[in-house]
This record gives sequence, structure tokens and C-alpha cells, in this order.
Amino acid sequence: MKALHDISMAYASHHHRWKQYLDKLRMGIEDTLERQHLGATLKSRTKSLESLSEKRRFLMRDSGAEDPEIKDLLGLRIIVPFQEAVEQVVELLRQYHHGGEIERKSEKLSFREFAYDSVHVELPLTEQLNLPACCKPVVEVQVRTILQDAWAEVEHELIYKNHFRFPNNEVIRKKLAAINASLSLADMIFQEIRDAQKEMENWGQERFQAMLDKAGVQLEETLTLPPPELPQGTLPGIDAPGVISRAETERQLLAGLKAHNDKDYQGAVRHYTKVLETNPELHVRSIVFNHRGMAYFMLQQEAQAMSDFDRSFQCDNSNYRALNNRALVLRRMGYIQPALECFALSLEIEPKQAEVFFLRAQTLVEIERINDANVDLIQALSIDPFHQEAAQLLAELDRR
Repeated sequence: MKALHDISMAYASHHHRWKQYLDKLRMGIEDTLERQHLGATLKSRTKSLESLSEKRRFLMRDSGAEDPEIKDLLGLRIIVPFQEAVEQVVELLRQYHHGGEIERKSEKLSFREFAYDSVHVELPLTEQLNLPACCKPVVEVQVRTILQDAWAEVEHELIYKNHFRFPNNEVIRKKLAAINASLSLADMIFQEIRDAQKEMENWGQERFQAMLDKAGVQLEETLTLPPPELPQGTLPGIDAPGVISRAETERQLLAGLKAHNDKDYQGAVRHYTKVLETNPELHVRSIVFNHRGMAYFMLQQEAQAMSDFDRSFQCDNSNYRALNNRALVLRRMGYIQPALECFALSLEIEPKQAEVFFLRAQTLVEIERINDANVDLIQALSIDPFHQEAAQLLAELDRR
């Protein structure tokens, strides 16, 4: 009875302080996760006196201990979309919030078992909060996927909080296990889809970086061109002519290219935009639109990238590089036929593009046009006999 009295007095005197501490910690962790661009949802709670007393009775009955230790008086829950983010969050809690003891619920299960899964991380208190003597001075952080959290909520209501036994208890438990197995499988499938998306995204970025390396020379060459003899009128994409000097335009071009090469894509967009605001000659405008489109693509802003590639080609309909970039974005978005049309037009303008023949062959393979893909791969190798990826894909198609 004395223990219950002490717990009750601690709640009466300090509960508000516990909640303040927990809210402050939650905001600090939210800031950490936002800086890492993790799409997480955070929830916090302090156990009610009734809930703590109930858990204490349960642990005493289950373990036989007279005064069991309770770790989750103060609790945070971090919910993430995919399994990969769980370990990312755990590592951030270690680095920035003194994460201590870690418990992985799934490690207690055999390969035949499916049950509640979550990773629990203990964060030591950094202030004196006067917790009840039975409570460990930590905040328990539960890190879960959305599906794991949904299952835990349902299981808690149906089993943990249920004080009576179902007459057909084993049948109910088997059904619950089957549901949990399905959710676990769904989590794995979602992660596989996410991995495939990232692989495609990385592929696209690598291709764009390779094209940037080739196109960088083209952009630098614009700096050596003489200024136009007559001022130009308003050109596509900008409503009014600019007033910045040619020297400033050249400075912004160099700064944009450097930012792009340094993978500072936001900075590159800013510099390219300033160049475009000067309303330069058409061929320069075409090149800069193309480069800004590549920067937008790296920032995963496909709509802006597509718009810039379109305007690049509008300014100079011999700019096959803009067509190639447009085709890559269309392919990534799943618009295969328009992508093939862009590749075709690009090859009409400049036929000696081994890389474009290879990229079109890859796209044709995706829609099972194997014979056409073979023709493109042979053409790619006739232009560049050392194109390894084309040779590998051709050999793979021959083995089919």
C-alpha cells in the first residue's frame, strides 16, 4: 500500500513536469528527423496512474517480483513509412539523443513466429524529474513502421487490455497471427518496392550526372562567345528583358556550373535562373534551361524539369541533349512511348549517339521489343565499340 501511495503522491506533485519534459524532448527529436528528411510521425504520452498501477500488477503477477521495474512511464513513439527508416531513426537517437539500451522485439521470435514487432530505445533523462521509485529514469522510444503501429494498436485493444479469455482462444490467436503475418509480408513488399524506386532514381541521377559532365563543356563554351551586336527582345520563358551586364551573366553561369558539379542543386537553380532573367541569346537560353532542368531532376522536381527541357528545345530545336533529358524523365515516369519518340527525334538531329541508342534499347526491352532493342545495341556498338553496358545487354538478350 505504501508503494501505491508514493506513486500517487509523485503523480500529484510532478506529473505536469514530466509532460513538459516529454514535449520538449519530442520537439528536439522532430527537429533531428526533419533535418534528415525522414517522413516520421511522433506521438508522446505519460502513463496514467491507473495504467501504471495496472502494468505494475501485471508484471508482479507475471514475473513474481515484488517491486518490478517499469521502463515506459514516459513514452515516445516514432512511426515511419518503411522498414529502412527504423534503423536510420535508431542511429539518429544514438548520435544526437544519447540513445542507450535497445530492445528489438522480433529478436525474441523464432523463424516460425509472427508477433508484435518494434524497436525500443531507452533515452536517459537529462533532468531530475522525481519519478516514482518503481520507474526507471528513462524515456522509452518505440520506433515502428505504419503497419507495425497499426497492428500494435489493434493487438493492444484485443488482447493486452482484454481481461477475459475467449472461449475459442486458440482459434482467435491463430487468426490474429495470420493477420500479423500478412502485415509483416506487406511491410517487406513495400520495402522492396521502395528499394526498386531508389535504384531507378539512382540510375536516373547517374545518367544525368554523366550528361552534365558532357554538357558542362557546352555551357563553358558560351562564356567565350562574343556578345550579340543588337539587343534581343523577350525570348521564350521570360516576360521581360534583363538588365544585368554580360560580365555578371558569365559570373552566374560559372557559379551555376560549379554549384551543379558540387551537387548543390538548389544553388545551381538559383544561378541558372538569374542567367535566364538577363534574357540572353537563344542558344545560351536553350543550354541554361537544359542545365536547370537537370538540376530540378536531381531535386526530384520532375514537373519543373520537364518544363525546362521543353523550353530548352523551344529556344533551339537542334538541342538534342534537351530531348534526351526529356526522354529520361518520361521513361522514369512510365511514359514509354513519348520517351521513345524523344529518343528518335534526338537521333534524327545527331545520329552518332551511342549512349542514346543504348538508352533506347533499354527502354525497348522494358516493353518486350527485343528485336528492336538488338538493332539499337548493335548500332550503339558500331559507334562506340567499347560501350560496356551495351555489350553486356546485347549478350544478355542473346542468352534469352
